[in-house]
Amino acid sequence: MRVAKSVEHALELPAGCDRLEVLYHEGLLTVEPGPALTCSVLIEVLASDEAAATALIAQATPMLTPVGKNATQVQVTVPPGASLDSLRTTWRVQAPASTSLVVRTRKGGVAAHGATSDLEVLGGSGVIDARMNGGSAVLSTTSGSILLNGSYPFADLRTGIGRIDIATPPQSDTPTELRVATQRGGVFLDLRPSQAFDFQFRGLTRLVECDPEVRVQWQQVREIEGVEYTVGRLGNLQTQPQGVLQMESGELVRVRLGSLPEKAADNKATATH
Repeated sequence: MRVAKSVEHALELPAGCDRLEVLYHEGLLTVEPGPALTCSVLIEVLASDEAAATALIAQATPMLTPVGKNATQVQVTVPPGASLDSLRTTWRVQAPASTSLVVRTRKGGVAAHGATSDLEVLGGSGVIDARMNGGSAVLSTTSGSILLNGSYPFADLRTGIGRIDIATPPQSDTPTELRVATQRGGVFLDLRPSQAFDFQFRGLTRLVECDPEVRVQWQQVREIEGVEYTVGRLGNLQTQPQGVLQMESGELVRVRLGSLPEKAADNKATATH
């Protein structure tokens, strides 16, 4: 039987830090709004006996490193000689709108709860669930899935092998720019009623399937930044476009009419997984 030990660290970030980079192998990071940028981490270890667990928990401490002006990197590395599955971290970050958070993880998950700050995630196999409230989202995974909803002015979502679920943001005075790319896994896009986007698509147009209430109108093939896209309009064609949706997919793109209130739509997206 393996012995488990855990310890929690409340990290003291440098004064003026407005960009936090978090690196970890396995675990979960949650981010939510707050009056100041804060970070804590719960470190859990597994070892063959009590003495080994005590030694491991003593070595597995957070390391803070300056990485630029007003930017700090924090990570918990697996101690030399220990197996990768012997350590797991659970992070909690609070971030105001004026800050940005960058997460790099191999197997960990990321959950944003009403994030007002900018969020960037470079993931591996974990799920990214981003519920934004004003911040931009740049999210990529190798083989995980991505869920995005809420309010955001800009989003860039990319997976190698993984499903992408998106709910477009509410109408706003600022145009929305949304970029989506997946090789395998499919895209499921929920548009709001009376909403339209300028649509730039790279892939087989027959793979774009829409609810009866949603229209897609193809116009021409155009080169954009050296890449050929089929361009047109998507959504309610009687309304002015809210922004630009640029998409690349080798598999099904399902466009649905998301008529539910935002909180219900959030639950709907989570239930699909």
